[in-house]
Amino acid sequence: MLSSPMRKLTLFILSSTMLIGGLYATIFGLLFAPIIFFWFIIGGAILAFVGAYLMWADFIAPKLGMKTWED
Repeated sequence: MLSSPMRKLTLFILSSTMLIGGLYATIFGLLFAPIIFFWFIIGGAILAFVGAYLMWADFIAPKLGMKTWED
């Protein structure tokens, strides 16, 4: 079983990767792809949203002293 700091580090790496990858897929699909596939854009946006939500709920909101529905 992972300790709490290791779990937080793993969650931070996972959520930031989701956020960056989702933004990359969305922006690349909209701006640079010769053919726009809306499934890739929607999937990238969902991935970025979930990554941003995980970052907010687990790292940003507790630092600011805000309560989320998970608390």
